[in-house]
Amino acid sequence: MREFNLPANVLNFRRNALALGALGLIVGVIGLGLGFAGIVPLEQFFQSYLFGYVFVLQFPLGCLGLLMIHHLAGGRWGFTIRRLLEAGAMTLPVMGLLFIPVLLGMNFLYEWLHELEDPLIQHKAPYLNMPFFIIRAILYFIIWSGLAYLLNQMSRRQDETGEGNVARFKALSAGGIILFMLTVTFAAYDWMMSLQPHWFSSIYGVIYAGGSAAATIALMLITGRLLHRQKPMSDWFTLDIFNDLANFLLAFVSFWAYVSFSQFLIIWAANLPEEITWYIYRSQGGWQYQAIALIFLHFGLPFLLLLSRAIKRNINITVPLAAWVIFMRAVDWHWHIMPAFYHEGFHLHWLDLALPVGLGGLWMWLYITQLRQKPLIAQHDPRFQEVPAHG
Repeated sequence: MREFNLPANVLNFRRNALALGALGLIVGVIGLGLGFAGIVPLEQFFQSYLFGYVFVLQFPLGCLGLLMIHHLAGGRWGFTIRRLLEAGAMTLPVMGLLFIPVLLGMNFLYEWLHELEDPLIQHKAPYLNMPFFIIRAILYFIIWSGLAYLLNQMSRRQDETGEGNVARFKALSAGGIILFMLTVTFAAYDWMMSLQPHWFSSIYGVIYAGGSAAATIALMLITGRLLHRQKPMSDWFTLDIFNDLANFLLAFVSFWAYVSFSQFLIIWAANLPEEITWYIYRSQGGWQYQAIALIFLHFGLPFLLLLSRAIKRNINITVPLAAWVIFMRAVDWHWHIMPAFYHEGFHLHWLDLALPVGLGGLWMWLYITQLRQKPLIAQHDPRFQEVPAHG
């Protein structure tokens, strides 16, 4: 398959990402070996792996969701980052393979596999059982990978032959976005919410989807910064586009904060023991400081900075801020996942650092590799001539 050229700085970034990812994964494998040897708790590897996996999965899922939104809504912002979104979405089959360690470590992660005498877990047993859990996970990745593949193939065909009816992109994306939101919601229920099976929240999947969108827009800002100095992207990644992406970052960070606070407010007001316990674990023993950091540093800081049009048009500020948002996305999911295992207080293990870095570096290498498979700007799109006027 033909590969297209990328700027040298992007290729260097890919090489460095692979090196860092390999180092992180090697440290993770060492941690797994130490677990089998009894030097560190074996469950720590699987807990840290789940955290790292959930963090990294935000990016390909966000790419797929935003790609379908672009096909439905149009706009210059989406056209400019379309190939970036397609590349990110095409990593989902590999993410499916990387989910295998989570399946292998289920006994160390999910108490509903053991607390069989619990009346509530017995009530949920038709849904929370290992065979059905695995079947659902396979189904999620089939749907996600299938949508990514179909959208990419239609885009490739449009490049090569000029065929590509916009209505077909819209039709696939209209049905696809419904399937996408349903599967992301149930995946969040299965993989994260069921860590504490007595607790439930109907908005939990939306929180994950909103955070994924924020992380993906942040990634688009960083990738755009790497690409914007050379043709053809220099014609498209203008200050207007960076301004648009910064607006989206503000919107998705605000949306994430809104749905997160809505969940907290409703549960706290109801004050039901089976619901409020989730927040009690995360508001004491040191976890409360992480929660405060999320309020002020994940929402407050980006919100205040991105209110300024001058800042949104200054890539020397917005790109580091995007990197900060990605870091805070990791902090957020560490706060969501780890208190399920460590009720007594804050816990940060070196595997919590190594495995997200390892999986993140590997994913970034895959992402940039996928970027080389097609031209960076879509060809023969009938909306192509209209797009520059939108600036």
